[in-house]
Amino acid sequence: MLFSVIIPTYNRARYIRATLDSLQAQEFADYETIVVDDGSTDGTLAILSETPWVRVLRQENKGPGAARNLGASQCSGQYIAFLDSDDVWFPWTLKTFAEAIRVQNEPDLVAAKLFEFYHERELESVKEEPLKLDIFPDYYSTSRMGYFVGACMMVLRKSVFEESGGFTNAPIYAEDCDLALRLGLVRRFVQILSPVTLGYRQHQTNARRNYPRIYRGTLNLIDSERAGRYPGGEARKTQRIRLVTLHTRPFSVACVTHSYHRFGWTLYRKTFCWHVRTLRWKYLIGFPLVALWHGIRVQRSAQEAVQTQQL
Repeated sequence: MLFSVIIPTYNRARYIRATLDSLQAQEFADYETIVVDDGSTDGTLAILSETPWVRVLRQENKGPGAARNLGASQCSGQYIAFLDSDDVWFPWTLKTFAEAIRVQNEPDLVAAKLFEFYHERELESVKEEPLKLDIFPDYYSTSRMGYFVGACMMVLRKSVFEESGGFTNAPIYAEDCDLALRLGLVRRFVQILSPVTLGYRQHQTNARRNYPRIYRGTLNLIDSERAGRYPGGEARKTQRIRLVTLHTRPFSVACVTHSYHRFGWTLYRKTFCWHVRTLRWKYLIGFPLVALWHGIRVQRSAQEAVQTQQL
């Protein structure tokens, strides 16, 4: 079997049916599907009971990393493809993965091409296109390209996943970024440029909106790099910190624009020297200005609210 598709889920009754329907529509047949329920309390399990072709595993609520690890420990495919239970694939997705693996002589890590959407009707604009790939010796070699490899974009050899130790079981976000960095030196990284293979759903319950947990996960990336947990030593350090700060920069700005000022400033301070090393002057100068501007706006809004109450 070429692929094991592993889907972690937690309270996704609203979306998981569309996810599974997109799997049934695949034009490539050599795969198995494993869904790991992470302690759902809504109707997710009832929906899964209607899909006998899906292997369902259950665990207490431990987070998506632990759920993916459980699924990976029970799978039999040569490659593992992760999919989140609120996202969808296109009919050609697995076929595209298989072709990329074939033409590149079985690379260790392949990354999907995603399309962000809010409403499913937006997916109608996505069409199958000729295969185009960007190929690198390893993931660290992409550090100047800005390629992000989230869990739902990962297709990797099962043996490589097992050797890496899998996702962290800690209840934090950015566990996928941590794994990508630990996989930084595996043999050959392939980024799919076309066609689009993943429909990434945007909604209010996306993990990216949970700022405290994302903050803890982002700190874990910084601390892991400082502790030498990522491979490559000093020779690959600049590439690693480019990839780490690829995640910290946008999140630090999002923190200060959403009133999590302490989070944003902590990330700025902890990565200041790294940004100097990689010559990120726009960020080093721009972040304090953005933080100051939003701080003034918040203060003005508070003053206006007090004045309104006094009228």
